[in-house]
Amino acid sequence: MPASVGRLSLIAVALALGGSGLAWSVTGASMFSPGALHAGDSVVTPLGGIRAHRELEKECGACHGPPRRGHRRAMARRCLECHSDTRAELRDTTTMHGRLGDVSDCGACHTEHRGPAGELTRIEDIAHDRLGFSLAAHERTDAGDAFVCRDCHRADSYRFERERCGDCHREYQLEFVTRHTRDWGDACMDCHDGKDRFSRGVFDHATAKFRLDGAHADASCITCHTDTRTLVGFRDAPVECIGCHRDDDEHRGEFGADCGECHGVDTWEGARFEHEFPLDHGEEGTIACRTCHEDRENYKSYTCYGCHEHSPSRIRAEHAEEGITGAELADCARCHPTGEEDEGERRGRGGRRTEREREH
Repeated sequence: MPASVGRLSLIAVALALGGSGLAWSVTGASMFSPGALHAGDSVVTPLGGIRAHRELEKECGACHGPPRRGHRRAMARRCLECHSDTRAELRDTTTMHGRLGDVSDCGACHTEHRGPAGELTRIEDIAHDRLGFSLAAHERTDAGDAFVCRDCHRADSYRFERERCGDCHREYQLEFVTRHTRDWGDACMDCHDGKDRFSRGVFDHATAKFRLDGAHADASCITCHTDTRTLVGFRDAPVECIGCHRDDDEHRGEFGADCGECHGVDTWEGARFEHEFPLDHGEEGTIACRTCHEDRENYKSYTCYGCHEHSPSRIRAEHAEEGITGAELADCARCHPTGEEDEGERRGRGGRRTEREREH
């Protein structure tokens, strides 16, 4: 490239930049504006000393900074310098802006340069799930109309008041809502997040920790979730039988807390219980459970000293010659599964056949 051409290019660039700078300083950068600003509403409280963005058409720097990295966040800070009402909402989680949390890009929802009467807010671009409530179950009203913001929110700040849920649903579900709020209270959003997961035919209890089989299939929610008032409470509901049936336990805890070891889910009747050790092995008839099972919380433990005349010291002495000591000595039924006295002699240590038994 000839040197003269290169110099001419540099001069052209310098003139262009200089002209742009001059225009920026003279017009306040308005010559670069993509369109006119909003003229404001007929009745509006001045914010930052102005009533409408249109008053700033010659002062681009009031909102915009140099186009560099992070300029959108910097612009958001400038927005909040004027919009003090929005800045206050950010500290109030009951407002829309407060639910959004860290608002660092006002332009993601609010538009400008679309003319004096242009739309300033693209509310439809907001993912409502970010506000903690999905619109999956609120796409259409009961009348079939599409939901609009004012159906649920106050127009001034998009604040949501929890009473609105009940007011709306009572219009077409009076009996249900009356019963539902009586059972669960009126803090609907403590449990409902808009995904309609708890509606009849939608929620599958099989996905929870406790399946509703047998007689549980017809149980109402309030029967088991008696003190539940939050979604977390539903998730933490008891899954053990005793959690709901403590008052139904005729054994008063004597057989422990695992009702399912003997009872099925269809009925309390017909308990499945087989005592492997014969309860009448002493020919004295059926004896009370506590005779052998001293630990009322653990019926897998037992003792034979509850009714026999032999003492621990005597039993230790008699079994020492067989090498049976400690825990083995306490587990009598291991060698005496039917309670017969000479049964241990035939089986020997650990229930194995002795030399005498093998010879015969």
